Amino acid sequence: MRFRMSLAMAACLLTAAQTASACGTCHKTPCVIAQPAYQCVTELVPYTVYKKQWHTEYDTVTKTVMERIPVTNYVERQRVVCKPIYDTVEVPVQRVVCKPIHETDYVTQNYTVCRPVQTTQQVQSCEYVPSTEYVTVPVKKCFLHHKSACGECKTVAKTTYTAVPTVKDVVVTQIVRETQTRQVPVTRTRYVQEVVNDVKRVTHKRMVQEVVTDRVPVVTWTCQPRVVTKQVPRKVCEQVAVTAYKKVNRMVPVTYAPVEYAAPAVAPSTQAIIPSMQAIGAPSKQG
Repeated sequence: MRFRMSLAMAACLLTAAQTASACGTCHKTPCVIAQPAYQCVTELVPYTVYKKQWHTEYDTVTKTVMERIPVTNYVERQRVVCKPIYDTVEVPVQRVVCKPIHETDYVTQNYTVCRPVQTTQQVQSCEYVPSTEYVTVPVKKCFLHHKSACGECKTVAKTTYTAVPTVKDVVVTQIVRETQTRQVPVTRTRYVQEVVNDVKRVTHKRMVQEVVTDRVPVVTWTCQPRVVTKQVPRKVCEQVAVTAYKKVNRMVPVTYAPVEYAAPAVAPSTQAIIPSMQAIGAPSKQG
């Protein structure tokens, strides 16, 4: 199967090599159709075109202008103003004042003093003296008859107190009033009129006229020339050469190159391809 495919491919290559140099119109080698002596050729011919191009240029312009400059002068003007002046005068003044005078006298005064006095007195009192005696008492009672059972008694100590009259010495303190004498200071105040000399300050106001000089500014304007330099823009047009291309059709004689047919040279290459294909398909038969 592979051998048959290799043979078909070799035949196709051989046929393509033989028809490669055939004419595209009559499909014959060589071509039997008469070729024209001239042919139309389109060429791009350069030519120069001038176009306008604008750009900005600046011109330096010097100009003299008049500038207003203020000039300030001061003018002296006088005016009268009223100025207050305060005068202080000391005036002697007498005034009457009441001066207090304190007088102290000692007066005898009686006063009462309570003094404690202690005395000893005998007072009868009653004291209770304890005495002890032993008494036999039952220990347990019958719950049915509430009487002591026979044979169950116990001897206990009983203490009694007996009243015994006694005499005691008691210290009694009594307050005794006594009258004593002392000197008590008594102060009396009396007022005495007295004349005092003082100095009183009195302020007087008076108005005085005064001449005041003021400096009043007066502004005047003067014109002075000043040189001003400016950059003035302007549009400039210039012609710029631009290369353009236009299409030109012209008739050119046709020159044919000699055709060399390479049919004999194709066979060796084809013969070289066929053995190689056979060599490729040979292992398939062995397999």
